[in-house]
Amino acid sequence: MSIQRDDLIALALGTLSPQDEARVQAALEADPELQAEYSSDLAALHALADHLPPAQVPEGAADRLMARVRAERQAAPPPLPLTPAQAQEAPTKAQSGRKNWGLGLGALGLAAALALFFALRPPADPLTRYAAMPGAVSQPLTGADQTQIGQVVRLENGSAFLYLSAAPPSDRVYQLWKIEGGTPVSLGVIDGQGKLVQDAPDGLTLAVSVEPPGGSEQPTTTPILVQQL
Repeated sequence: MSIQRDDLIALALGTLSPQDEARVQAALEADPELQAEYSSDLAALHALADHLPPAQVPEGAADRLMARVRAERQAAPPPLPLTPAQAQEAPTKAQSGRKNWGLGLGALGLAAALALFFALRPPADPLTRYAAMPGAVSQPLTGADQTQIGQVVRLENGSAFLYLSAAPPSDRVYQLWKIEGGTPVSLGVIDGQGKLVQDAPDGLTLAVSVEPPGGSEQPTTTPILVQQL
């Protein structure tokens, strides 16, 4: 089953027809290496979107971007017929060529498609986006009184997105820690209510405390959350 780069981009953008989406998903399920590459790239795209500043999308930007992509695809020269020797080598070259992402849209079309992805990214909370990623597994976060205070989404690439249901007090911030040998090690202040942990292996213990703006070198309050992944 031949899958090209524009198929994967269209899957990420959600622009495939139901039939084509089923075809691409079937190829991903049959090829663990392709699935891992797609999941890793998709995670990077979602993480990058969280750090982009808000901006007003110019009117008609989506139509202009898609017109540019369509024009480039139509202008691409048709492939030359293969010689018998080239035909024998084609499967091997196609497999290695997939790693180079040289198929499909090309550099200009890829840039336009990614720009469209970011320009039109929905303002939905990041928890929803991460939970919808292929292979994502959600796990509830429970406080000291055993009530649920948030969720953590484990991703296939080994990262995890932690989200707390309630915002911190107006004059305080949440700070995330990992527990190593009984000692808390800061993973930084949580920007708002969620934070992506790049390295989140099984068995990692995370903790969240409420700290002054800017965070602290060590927790200054009793953690509201201590949980092992």
